[in-house]
Formats: sequence, structure tokens, C-alpha cells
Amino acid sequence: SHAADVTFKLNMAGFEGFGTPEVNGTFNGWCGNCNAMSDPDGDGVWETTVDIPTGTIEYIFSFDNWSGQEELSYETDCVAGPNRILNVTGDVELDPVCWSLCSNCLVPDEEIWALDWSDEFEGNSLDMDTWSHEFGSHGWGNNELQMYTSSPENTEVSDGTLKITARQENVGGASYSSSRIRTINKMEFLYGKVEARIKVPIGQGIWPAFWMLGANFEEDGWPFCGEIDVMEHVNNEPMTNSAIHWFDGEGHTYDTKTAPFDGSQWHVYGADWNEDGVTFILDDQPYFHFPFEDENNTAPIFTKPFFFLLNIAVGGNWPGSPDGTTQFPAVMEVDYVRIFQKSGLNTERSDQSHVRIFPVPTVDEVNVDFGTSNPEREIKVFNSSGQMIDARRAADDRIRLDLSGQAPGVYIIHIMTSDNDSRSFKIVKQ
Repeated sequence: SHAADVTFKLNMAGFEGFGTPEVNGTFNGWCGNCNAMSDPDGDGVWETTVDIPTGTIEYIFSFDNWSGQEELSYETDCVAGPNRILNVTGDVELDPVCWSLCSNCLVPDEEIWALDWSDEFEGNSLDMDTWSHEFGSHGWGNNELQMYTSSPENTEVSDGTLKITARQENVGGASYSSSRIRTINKMEFLYGKVEARIKVPIGQGIWPAFWMLGANFEEDGWPFCGEIDVMEHVNNEPMTNSAIHWFDGEGHTYDTKTAPFDGSQWHVYGADWNEDGVTFILDDQPYFHFPFEDENNTAPIFTKPFFFLLNIAVGGNWPGSPDGTTQFPAVMEVDYVRIFQKSGLNTERSDQSHVRIFPVPTVDEVNVDFGTSNPEREIKVFNSSGQMIDARRAADDRIRLDLSGQAPGVYIIHIMTSDNDSRSFKIVKQ
């Protein structure tokens, strides 16, 4: 059949941890490195032109000779089975697409968020008012190999981080010990942007995770309670995984996506969860949005409170078992776990009170951008005890508040304009 020049474009802006993307498909026998892409102008959009016979093809994007590949949702228009589909009729330059997405790229969030809850893992012990340990070595439904314990050898808080450690040792008949902690019946919440800054362990058979289960888990069980996996990583893969699991009325089902990352580095793993759906985020780059719908039974499941879990599994159906290359002890280090809420506390607002506050969280100072000048604007800053620590009037469209002499914690910025439009913002000083 007649051949056509097809130009593929892949937007990888915001991602790291990969070398060279490539396009693979039925047209090249799924050859990993036959059609490598390039980014000549450095804008994050990679492209390549391939000579393809006319007709319908299936294809998918990967990188570094199949080191990582897209995870595509089955129900979207661009997909045939697990792959993208294209009807080639002639020369064509395709619009850029984003990794694992059929639709437009997800845009980084510009909302102002205020810290609502956090565990910063300060001190020298786990906060047992927030967390509890799980115990056992029964495989947890995945044929895992570890025994979960409460030993300080497996769970440690020191130097400002939580360290969950998997060890190769005989404990209660298991060949490995590890830790799984959760906030069930202690810290449960409904909606918000959740984040955790984590450095994952790497190695065959090692499976760290930061995830959430419905607070009705003990009453209704899994998958009826729902599961939101903010971060899972297995083995040595240059990919992080996010997933959502639920009962769709007939049985367990799930959807998942991957994003490239450098597993040797710290990353911030997040999820923006509201009544409409959940968006998974890696280092401020959103890469997977899952909408809640009545039709597939997700709306009633994921609009109820959830709780956090942190753990390292060893072995299991997904990663397989450790081998001679696996390094023990394997440590997942967690800098913090946080929940943010949108920072505007007063929903009554005038056009002139469009306010941006940044950075949030902050260290020493906060910028307040009002958008317009107003000589009658009054700003007050209160600490968490309600004590006013600053008060001033501002005519400029932006002011800077100095918090360098204040203790870490939550602060309230209260803004009153001349027409009595009042807004308050929570911020956190680290």
C-alpha cells in the first residue's frame, strides 16, 4: 500500500528521568529504538517523522528502548486495547499529545493552597496519636513476603524524616521484615490536595507506597471502600505509578498511569481530590486525572472520608521476589505528609479583591499580590493563637510580609478593603 509521512509529537515538558522518547507500533514491529524522537528546540515537545503505509495502525510512546512506556485508559477515544490508534490516509503532522493522555495536557495548578494538616516527622518517635502499625505476614492478597512489625528497626523518626525500612531477616516465619503504618480511626479526611515528599528505595522486589483507603474499610472491606494510590514504585523501573481501585458493581476494577522519574532523587507525590475526581501530580506536574461518575460506581465510593498508609512491601505478584542484586536494608524516607485546602476562607469577594499569596508554604517572607492598588486596604497578620503580629495599610498592588522572626506554624492573613470586602488566608511557615 501507499506510504505516508506521519509526524508524531509528544509533550514531555515537566517530566524528568528519561533519555529519549520513541514511538513504537504495528508499523515497526514494536521495535523499541527504531523511531527515536528528538527535541531540537528544547521546548519539551519531542517529534519524529515516520514513513508508514496507509491503513489503521496501533502505536504507543515509550522511552529508552522500552525502559518505560505509557499506561492508557481503555475507555478513551484514542485507544484500541492498550494502545493508541490512528487511521493513516496520507501525509500528516499530528498535534502534540501528552504522556498517557488522549486529551489535552493537564495544566499545573495555580490555586493558592493553605496547609490544613501535616506530619513533618520532627522529634524522635512516630506520632501514635496519628499513626498505628499494621502487623502480619499473610501476603496481603498479593503474595507478599514481608512481616510487618512495630520494631524501631523498621520504623524510625530521626533528623526530620520518617524512615520505613525493609530488612532481610527471619521474623515470625517470614524472610523479610518491614513496616506499614496508617491513620485509620485517628486522622481521616474528605477532599484536599495531599502531598508527601519521599525518596524511594530501588531494587528488585521492593515495593514502596504512599496511598489511601476509604475510612469504611473495616466495615465494608476492599475494594468496596475504594483505594487511591498516590505513589507506588516497583523494582528498578524509571517510572512512578498512580492508581485508583474500586468496586464497579460487578467486581474489582482499577485505572492506572505512570510517569517517568529519577528514582535516586527526592520527589513530591501529590493528589488533588475533590467531589468531581482526583488528579495525580508529580513535582507539581499533573499527569493523571480520574473523574468520579455514578455510572461506574466511583461517585458514591470516593466522596467519603479516607485515611493514609505508608509502607514497603517485599516481593509479591507485581514486582516479583528479591534477587541477588537487591540491596537490604531498603529504606523509604519521608520528609512530610501534608493536606492542603484552597486558601480563601471567605467566599464573598468583589472583583477588586483578587488576591494571590506566595510562596505557600513559606520560610521567611510572604508576597501578597492584590492585582490593583487601593489606598484604603488594611492587612492584619495573626498567629495560630489569635495574637496579631502585624498590621498595616497598603496602597500598592503588592506587599511583602516578613515572618523571619516568627516561629514555624500556621498564620492567618486578614485583608479588609474600603468597601468592607473581607478575606482571610491560612499560610504555613516552615
